[in-house]
Amino acid sequence: MKLFDVMPDKFFSILSSTKKNIYSDCIFIIYKILKNNTSFGIEREIIVDALSDYFENIEEKNVFIEEESNLKNSRDNSNFIIRKLKECGWIDIEITSNYKEIINLQDYAIAIIQTLDSIMNNEKLEYQGYVYTIYSILYGNENINKSIMLEQVYENTDKLISGLKSLNSNIKKYIEKIVDKKSAQEIIKLFFDDYIHNIIDKGYHRLKTSDNVSKFRPKIIEKLEEIKKDKETIKTICEELIKMEKEDNFESAYEKTINSLNDTINLISDIDYIINEIDRKNTQYIRSSVARIKLLLNSSKDLGGKINTILKYIADAVIENSIDIKEYNFEELKNIFSVFTQNFIDEKSLYISTEGKKTFKPEKINKSNKLSKEERENKIKYIKEKSKNRLSRKNIDEYVLNILKDKKVTNASMLPIENSKDFVKIIYILLYSKSKFVNYTVKKLNKSVTINNFIFNDFEIWRK
Repeated sequence: MKLFDVMPDKFFSILSSTKKNIYSDCIFIIYKILKNNTSFGIEREIIVDALSDYFENIEEKNVFIEEESNLKNSRDNSNFIIRKLKECGWIDIEITSNYKEIINLQDYAIAIIQTLDSIMNNEKLEYQGYVYTIYSILYGNENINKSIMLEQVYENTDKLISGLKSLNSNIKKYIEKIVDKKSAQEIIKLFFDDYIHNIIDKGYHRLKTSDNVSKFRPKIIEKLEEIKKDKETIKTICEELIKMEKEDNFESAYEKTINSLNDTINLISDIDYIINEIDRKNTQYIRSSVARIKLLLNSSKDLGGKINTILKYIADAVIENSIDIKEYNFEELKNIFSVFTQNFIDEKSLYISTEGKKTFKPEKINKSNKLSKEERENKIKYIKEKSKNRLSRKNIDEYVLNILKDKKVTNASMLPIENSKDFVKIIYILLYSKSKFVNYTVKKLNKSVTINNFIFNDFEIWRK
């Protein structure tokens, strides 16, 4: 069976029209009315009144004037919408014995609307719910129909895997978004307000802690393997499939049952591969965000900082003038640096050629080149100072504890923020807060603060 053997040909036409936003709003209004009502359908007048209120409150009044010129008011628009939805197969209209029109959504329309609603509201899957459901079905009532049990286990496993793949895909989407952000502030807003809220807090963090799917997995696989080896249970499942007319004969029922068990076991066993990929993508996103922020905030006077400043200047000029980079006039940059072509290499060239691979010949250490005690201490001091300034998890943890001292909580806005390095520390404090190896946790506040031209959403830092 094909898709449009079930759904009308015009079903999606209204969602691809110029008035698609109006149509979709009206569809969701009808869906919510029917969803909140326990009866089979809703009287046409109730839906007309609800749609009329909608048309009264939108700016555009004559929305369907091109399609039907005799629509004079909101009520006419409402009736037009109902006729259009009926024509395209979204709703069904039933006339009762007392000549009242009852409107209901088609079954396939409800399935489509529910999917669109979950996408629109950015609803996240509860991974633990699926795993617990699978576990409960397998270890629950022994009198349950075995074929239905196996079918439910497979369906919930498939939904779990689809949810994990969706989380993985969403992280990839955020990685791609970083490239489009032109300022550190935009990246920080994307990271703090969007990524941490929708991915880390709602999905990734729960997946690694309370919703960890590995808690039930060994027992689930053990039970599935037990069913697979139990010939009587397999025979019962096959007989039930034939009785419910889901399979024609024992051979096809047996093949379907074994394949379903094998697929479920393999899917659940392979969950770690998906989670590892999610871990890798999350790490990649954090690194990409921090690297891009560092690039955008780099205002140092070294060679890297100067090149970064020049490139940002060129990029801003190209964007501001809406020109191709090839058309940019580099004449104004001649006083900053020179570019020339190196045509040949000789003994006077600045280029130092590589000597190639040499065979290592061990030589006796010349004790006369031994470092003095003072030189040795200076090198050790330099290495320790360099390690101390690294933004590692341990150093950030020590920095936070030093800030907190005897206090239990402080705000990020209370930390010293004098330069970009101090601001990057704020970012790392939030990044490392999810780690079990640090001695603090954070609580986000819905309040934006500006300190020395650095803008970020404030958050509380709590001692564990």
